[in-house]
Amino acid sequence: MKKYILHTLIAVLIGFSANAQIDRSQIPSSGPTPEVNLRDAKEFKLKNGLTVLVATDTKFPVVSWSLNLNNPPVFEGSKAGVQSLTGALLGKETLKSTKDEFAEKVDFLGASVSVNPNGGFGYCLTKYQEDVFSLFAEAAFKTKFTQEELDFEKEQLIEGIKSGENSAAAIAGNVRGAVFYGKNHAAGEIVTEETINNVSLEDVKQFYTDRFKPSNGFMLFTGDITVKEVKKLLKKYMKGWKSGSVTIPEYPSFEDVSTTEINFVDVPNAVQTELAVMSVSKLKMTDKDYHACLVANYILGGAFGSYLNMNLREKNGYTYGVRSSLGTARWYNSSFRVTTKVRNSVTDSAVVEILKEIKRIKAEPVDNELLVNAKAKFLGNFILQSEDKTVAARRALSIKTNKLPEDFYKNYIANIDAVTIEDVQRVSKKYFSDDNVRVVLVGKGSDVVENLEKIEWNGKKLPIKFFDKDANSVEKPVFSKPIPAGVTALTVMESYITAIGGLEAINAVSSVNIAANVNIEGMPFKPTATIKKMSPNMSSMEMSIAGMGTVMKQKYNGTTGYSEQQGKKAPMSENELSENAKEKGLFPETYLDASSISIVSLITIEGADVYKLMIKEDSFRYYDANSGLLVRTEKTEEAQGQKVTSIEDLSDYREVNGVLFPYEQKITSGPQIIGLSATEVIVNGGVSAEDFN
Repeated sequence: MKKYILHTLIAVLIGFSANAQIDRSQIPSSGPTPEVNLRDAKEFKLKNGLTVLVATDTKFPVVSWSLNLNNPPVFEGSKAGVQSLTGALLGKETLKSTKDEFAEKVDFLGASVSVNPNGGFGYCLTKYQEDVFSLFAEAAFKTKFTQEELDFEKEQLIEGIKSGENSAAAIAGNVRGAVFYGKNHAAGEIVTEETINNVSLEDVKQFYTDRFKPSNGFMLFTGDITVKEVKKLLKKYMKGWKSGSVTIPEYPSFEDVSTTEINFVDVPNAVQTELAVMSVSKLKMTDKDYHACLVANYILGGAFGSYLNMNLREKNGYTYGVRSSLGTARWYNSSFRVTTKVRNSVTDSAVVEILKEIKRIKAEPVDNELLVNAKAKFLGNFILQSEDKTVAARRALSIKTNKLPEDFYKNYIANIDAVTIEDVQRVSKKYFSDDNVRVVLVGKGSDVVENLEKIEWNGKKLPIKFFDKDANSVEKPVFSKPIPAGVTALTVMESYITAIGGLEAINAVSSVNIAANVNIEGMPFKPTATIKKMSPNMSSMEMSIAGMGTVMKQKYNGTTGYSEQQGKKAPMSENELSENAKEKGLFPETYLDASSISIVSLITIEGADVYKLMIKEDSFRYYDANSGLLVRTEKTEEAQGQKVTSIEDLSDYREVNGVLFPYEQKITSGPQIIGLSATEVIVNGGVSAEDFN
């Protein structure tokens, strides 16, 4: 295709040059702005009020449909989670089929069917369109809500909440909406274990009855299907769907803060800070500023080469990426926000640099080349997407749901192309704020708050308001307590040795053999690991996955070492070999030089007082002040030009051969979380020197 376009272009240029002389002293004028044909979908309306759009495309023998009931967001209150639970139950078990039977029918046809309280979708080969649509209708109108399935989905939802209790990313996802919109707003409420447990089977049934109404909705069919075929399907399988609509609620008002402030949530185990700069956006897709705002946001933080990314990532190396977005209002105002994840040590600097870039795009005209490139990117993407009949049909639906002019997408290219340097600066001043924004931070307070308190912006220090994980306002946490007299690094380590069994018992341990289950957050498979150690410093770790065998090895025999993944072996680096050689036993506290170790602070982790010891620069160990046990290690290293902090949390100590070992470990490195649960710990057995070769 590219060759054909190139040859055609050459022919045109040759023909032109044969008939005219080019004045190379003049810049050629731009040609006419191209138009995109949206191939408008055919539209009709059912008696119950449902608007149906059909975009026929016979290029491939497939058909898909999407049902959008156009429901406004709902505040669920004390039963927050009922919408999620209702969606989880819809389409699982029906009055005609068990859950397994229904799933098997869909899979057999190679189709996809999904239903939720606000609509649903289906996809299949054209020849199976009636079979699959009948299943879609069955899922939508004949769902069998059962207590057994509700209990199962509740457990799944609660498990997900618990797994994110100490995740800075999960907490940030809740807190940002709650402090911005308010916890009494549909966009700000937080789903908790308590609110989930408040939901009954009757609540789920009622939620479905109240929300699954057709009169304000739209149904879009795309692909190899005709209007006549669509009408036949709807008449046969949806004829009993009676009219009705959902009332639009009155949403609580929310406004920007009067002056830029920091909203901080302390997560002591956070290895990086979740950062968001947020302000209210009143922009609508119908506003004349809409297209200029798209371009301005792209330049500020919508692309790799944006102001924000070139500053925070490329120039300063604070983050792997930063983005800005400017939401459009529909049911209520949306938000302008900048989001990223940064190292704890540069949190304050990242905040300042983000505010600087927002201020910069408002104060300085953008470079013309940057503007031209931004518009070219938008136009290219739009034209390419327009070749997809499904996209064109979705745009037709967007015109309906957002009440846009009928020519909105027809004029899209011309409107983007018309954006000027002055337009970018004008809308930036109007929609991007740096002087009345919330800087919502979720991170390790003991590492970042001291420097945050020193930030000055627009001539004044930024106030800091503290919140807990549920977005409740709290007093400033106590990040460090006075260290009791007589407590030193040596006494802390001696207390640890005593706590796990004493020096004599520790010295009697010559080898350890650990079998463990591995949980990698976000991964569907469940690996197992075998970890072996032999005095003084030999180590081996092998990870396996059922059906795949050993997928990873890492070994050190006291002199040399290597790592191996998928059959590819790589020797340890000189630095790794040097670090391993420094270990002189299975328990670091028995050989570390206490005179070179210092107590940094007495802090609180998960409600317990903990001594933080600095072993060396960027390397720390944390010991429970009461039990003496090691509860955390922390280390910061450089990887691919970025500093990455890894935290290992240790718990569930159990006695084996007179020595306590942690059976639970959670390793957090950047966004990755890995859990290790020991199933067996063997002391002085099942280990030989051959294991480390």
